[in-house]
Amino acid sequence: MLYFDFDNTITLGDVLDTVIERFSVTTNWREWEAAWQEGRMTTSECLARQMGDLRVSSVELLRFVSTVAIDPAFTEIVTFAARNEVELTIVSDNFSPLIHEILRSNGLSAIPVLANELTFRGDVVEAHFPLRDPACLRCAHCKAQHLRGVADRTRIYIGDGLSDVCPALVADVLFAKDSLAAEMTRRGLPFLPFRTLSDVKKFLHDEYDSLSAR
Repeated sequence: MLYFDFDNTITLGDVLDTVIERFSVTTNWREWEAAWQEGRMTTSECLARQMGDLRVSSVELLRFVSTVAIDPAFTEIVTFAARNEVELTIVSDNFSPLIHEILRSNGLSAIPVLANELTFRGDVVEAHFPLRDPACLRCAHCKAQHLRGVADRTRIYIGDGLSDVCPALVADVLFAKDSLAAEMTRRGLPFLPFRTLSDVKKFLHDEYDSLSAR
């Protein structure tokens, strides 16, 4: 099983940060972000406030994200997974409409996505968290729950941020960069560092046979 974070893992940069910076009507999002990073605010509370501070229609927002670039190696990984009957899923703290639009614009519409949701009332945006795990007080979408359900298979997780810590602790193989890599290092836990998804692609091609034999 391949599980991919989305922002700054599949995409070349943090999509949600770019959206918030572009369409927020105040700069309060900076204070909320700092409170979340310091553990003084839950992810769902932070995201709900940040998305509620946007003023943008659904049409304008989807048009804005439709030009987001993705790591070129991701398309090759998707092809590899399909050819070898390896399940691949995106698990994200971003929002489904944005992720699906970016995938669609890159010719990858069929990939399963597990993420938060949005509704629009004119230019007012409201966040929803249907995949929130009541047992996890920090996460808006605790991605680890999806990995726990397939413990009989090799679970490979690829991520970059603090929202990836919970699934990182469950994965059999972890690729990490940026703040996720720093957190795993701080905890003394093993991971495979990556800079781009080309590193992940190489691992899959080199190691697929041995992983399948486990």
